[in-house]
Amino acid sequence: MAPPFEPPRDIWKVNQSLQLDEHLDGDRDPRWVDTEAARGEYSLNLLCKALGVDRAQRRLTAPERGYYLFCGHRGCGKSTELRRIVHELDHKALYYVVFADAAQELDVNNLRYPDVLLHLASKLIARLASDNIRVESVYLDKLQDWFTERVEKTEKTKEFALEAKAGAKANVGLPFLASVFAHISTAFKTNTTHKDELRHTLRNHFTDFSEGFNQLITVAEDRKIGIGRRILFVVDGTDRLGGVDAQAFFMADVHQLQQVLGMFVYCAPVNLTYEGNNVGQNFNSIFRLPMIKVANRDGSRHEEGYTAMRDMLHRRAAPELFDAGVADRLIAHSGGHPRDLLRLLMNAFKHAEHDRFDDASAHRAVRELATDYRRILRSDDYQLLASIDADTPPRSGSERTRELLYNLALFEYNDYNFYRRSHPVIRTTQEYAAAQPDVTDSDE
Repeated sequence: MAPPFEPPRDIWKVNQSLQLDEHLDGDRDPRWVDTEAARGEYSLNLLCKALGVDRAQRRLTAPERGYYLFCGHRGCGKSTELRRIVHELDHKALYYVVFADAAQELDVNNLRYPDVLLHLASKLIARLASDNIRVESVYLDKLQDWFTERVEKTEKTKEFALEAKAGAKANVGLPFLASVFAHISTAFKTNTTHKDELRHTLRNHFTDFSEGFNQLITVAEDRKIGIGRRILFVVDGTDRLGGVDAQAFFMADVHQLQQVLGMFVYCAPVNLTYEGNNVGQNFNSIFRLPMIKVANRDGSRHEEGYTAMRDMLHRRAAPELFDAGVADRLIAHSGGHPRDLLRLLMNAFKHAEHDRFDDASAHRAVRELATDYRRILRSDDYQLLASIDADTPPRSGSERTRELLYNLALFEYNDYNFYRRSHPVIRTTQEYAAAQPDVTDSDE
């Protein structure tokens, strides 16, 4: 039996253990905090119901297929929440979940739909093989034919195909496909030359590939062997896509994504759903993970949010390391953003004069984070943010508002009946204070 979890009781150990891009493995990690109630109008039940899952009865009544977006601010806890979903739904009475993290397993700075779909096929094949699931070769023929006829016999990818086959321990079946598709996934992460060639091959012969992938999904779902009643693909990391890349993946190429018939959840950038491009029409539903509320719309304190954030903070640094009021100061200035709470804690460590987080170090931590945001803001952003905070945003600010959401200068709270507020550290700046009279004048 594992010993009970103890947070670090030394600020040097606190700093050593902090990682801004670390994703917790859902409720399996002792540092995980249930933030569902702290996010206001938000419930995981909405996504589960869309996926046909009765959580109370552990029962699945899923549609034939569905394509869903799960979005929210970077660092708000989407990856941790997705992993929680994976653990809960990966059950023999529910789903056989295939999880992929595009940010870790692919090149998210150069990502296209062929990379993701080929990688998902690789992940499914690898899991079936690892679980010793026997699939008759006849049900794998189309995928194997796509490789041999379209990759192996195409001049530009012939050399790659020979390399992929050289590492295979068999010539047919799941072991062969597992080895070949693993080689393809590696190429998409590391090899620019083969990546472009493979993308081209998939685009030119996409129907062959999608038919083979669909055949594998169908036969895997039809087997009554206790691996889950349906297959669910959950893709994290695609929220890192921005601008043109996000438009290409979620808009221009959505038809190709949906040629693979099944249940899919893709992580998406929060600003994409406000592009005025009807992205919602391309997916069955959009589910948003709002920021944790440390303040209500009227500015009053939201106790559930403070409780969750304080719990989150104290699982990374023991409560006795904080002078009175310091933890709440860091929480208030994080705006309910988990990653920025950790950034503030890291900043406070740098400025702590003693072996404690005192008020002076917290003050400097806030000022340092505010400086980071000042570097990404334009001079006219402060008036726009002040207007939004006063619930009087100008219509002309819509495009820039989306950029501020993406850059985390602006937070969104509540899933429905949502509202937005500027990052609290921005409100500590002289530029924001100077914008206040402009807001007041515009209301008169």
